[in-house]
Amino acid sequence: MNRIRMPALARCGLALLCACMIAAGLYLLERGGVVWDLTPDALTTLSEGTLSTLESLEDTVHIHLVFREETTSELRQSLEILTDSYARAGRVSVDVLDPVTEPGRVRAFAESGKSIAEGSLIVTNGDESRYAVVDAADLYTYRVTSSGSYALTGFAAEQKLTAAIRTVTGEEQQRIWFLTGHDEAGMADCTQLVSRLESENFVVGETSLLQGEALTGGDTLLILSPARDLTDEEAQALDAFLAHGGRLLLACDASLDLSAMPHVAELAGRFSLSFVPGIVVEDAQMADYWMNSPLYLMPRVETGSDAMASMADGQRVILPGARAISGPEIPLSGYTYQTLLSTSDLAYICPLDSESMARDASMVTGRQQLAVSVSHYDETTGAETRAVFLGSLYALVDNSLLNSTYNLDMTLSMLRYLAQRDAAETVPVRALTDTAMPALTAQESWQLLAVTLALPVLAACLGAVVLLRRRKK
Repeated sequence: MNRIRMPALARCGLALLCACMIAAGLYLLERGGVVWDLTPDALTTLSEGTLSTLESLEDTVHIHLVFREETTSELRQSLEILTDSYARAGRVSVDVLDPVTEPGRVRAFAESGKSIAEGSLIVTNGDESRYAVVDAADLYTYRVTSSGSYALTGFAAEQKLTAAIRTVTGEEQQRIWFLTGHDEAGMADCTQLVSRLESENFVVGETSLLQGEALTGGDTLLILSPARDLTDEEAQALDAFLAHGGRLLLACDASLDLSAMPHVAELAGRFSLSFVPGIVVEDAQMADYWMNSPLYLMPRVETGSDAMASMADGQRVILPGARAISGPEIPLSGYTYQTLLSTSDLAYICPLDSESMARDASMVTGRQQLAVSVSHYDETTGAETRAVFLGSLYALVDNSLLNSTYNLDMTLSMLRYLAQRDAAETVPVRALTDTAMPALTAQESWQLLAVTLALPVLAACLGAVVLLRRRKK
């Protein structure tokens, strides 16, 4: 079989032609806005919660990006890629509002006395009668470093954008209330939790039970370690709320004296549960504690329970100064109980007035429940009551553990359970990683072409030098 032989010069010319075509193709792809995804969580891959929201849309949603025409920031590129993914996946239109050339349109969506910063997102329904603004400052998540400064931890644009779409399309917003008036922890003490709840399209507020907007069935009430007892009227109002399908999360740390607050104690008692006096101590032989302190518990997370459905095995939760939850001694008929957090079998309960944390024969020893869920469906009224009892505040109030553990994620999992919200509806915060490789710019294309042309020329020059030296010999 005869082989076709090409002269060396022809082969070099063909190679240069191929390089030029590749460089030109990459440049044309860049001009067309083509981006290749390199990871499964890239901006062109939307979460299940977002896809579910887009599939349920009955009307078109408009997303307006607020950028000046000349702005070419990394944030703009990321938002354009993300919003284009929304447009491809559902009934969504995307455009850019220039605050310089279209100030009137931008101001129409701003609250009185406020402005909309460049880089923000404006989401409206079809006729723009309802809208929501996602501020540029809310597109990222942060954590507090040891020096007191803030460090970026994630890109929350999809989470905020999907929540805004749910808001403007009339999706029912479930309500979560913080009880006030008893020196308990409130919204001001739980800013990180409140921010996460609002990003998931919950309406968050405060109530005193007897004043303000009334609680209704399906609402969730948080009672966070009150220092004063409920009044008789408040206890009756709360009992009626639970009887009509109310949801309750009661968190009490070990320092709380429930013997002086019978109405608060009865909230657990009505479900045949009780908060045990004393502080839970993990056995020194166990590895389930942190900072070399048996008071910093690393409990077992019961991921098989309904309230922990969105938690994964191995996610660390740390509860310092926790108290145990006993019961149910006699499970109530028609009620479902599930343990959510538990210690090892060697843990024990130490009285707060004990001179030493060392175990003695009088201390209750064994597996301790640190969180319990209860649910009951009333077939007569069709109302479902749900409650979670938690023996610590460190999964809710602002503290350093929220940034180094899954404490906050655990609390959100509990609240989604109380609100009967499917875990698939949630939208995660994306890690700050380089997840896409854009095609080459014009300058990069010319640089690639120059290097491609220079290499064979250099090789030819070296070959000529070697050839001349051989001939001289």
